[in-house]
Amino acid sequence: MKAKIEQIESDFAKKLDNPLKSTLQELQYAVPQNYQLHVSFLDANGRKKRSNASSDNWSPESGRIEIRFEPKSIDSKTNISSASSGLPSSMLTNGGIEKTTNHVPAANTSVHPMEADLLRALDRAESTPGWSFVSLKKFRDEILPTEPIPSTSAKLTDVHWQELIRSSIEKRLILVGKVANPKSPQFPVTTIRLNRLMPEVQAVLGRGKSDLDFHPIHIKGEPLSTTILRERR
Repeated sequence: MKAKIEQIESDFAKKLDNPLKSTLQELQYAVPQNYQLHVSFLDANGRKKRSNASSDNWSPESGRIEIRFEPKSIDSKTNISSASSGLPSSMLTNGGIEKTTNHVPAANTSVHPMEADLLRALDRAESTPGWSFVSLKKFRDEILPTEPIPSTSAKLTDVHWQELIRSSIEKRLILVGKVANPKSPQFPVTTIRLNRLMPEVQAVLGRGKSDLDFHPIHIKGEPLSTTILRERR
């Protein structure tokens, strides 16, 4: 029985981890101890192969391999630097992947600059006239590749977009939902939307918290609870 893509990716990462870290160390790129190598097998267009697909579905003649370092555990309250986030990658120089340009995260939040660009792109998508929701698939596959990402000059692949979206969802910056699919009711559409109550999201969008807070209205007269109790007697 042929191995699955995810198993080959895992085995490949284990074999490369120490040699690649040693090589980077020689080139004066130290990799923190709590980071591990992550390997993704892609097709010729940069799309990630399905994890449960047979290893026969990928070949070095037509496929590509993406290699990046990711933290073994992600603390969403810790500032993530471009070299350590599992986001479009650190991004290692000398290996064809560029370092991200220097950008300061908005308003001192824990939002990575690329995540901030992603949130702004989603904000624009949510404001599209006639749209009642944003499809995760459409946003990831059609909208993001055409969006400007000022925080990096690197060419981002589908894997990078997936990592950015995953990270933002884990931090609750983006909320995931489901809506009915009129064409295929058995397959609901996965939707995403900004968690606009999060201070980090408000800071990225440049909107004050006061605009979103609940403000009670004071009405003259006795409390409603008093009225209800009197009527029950």
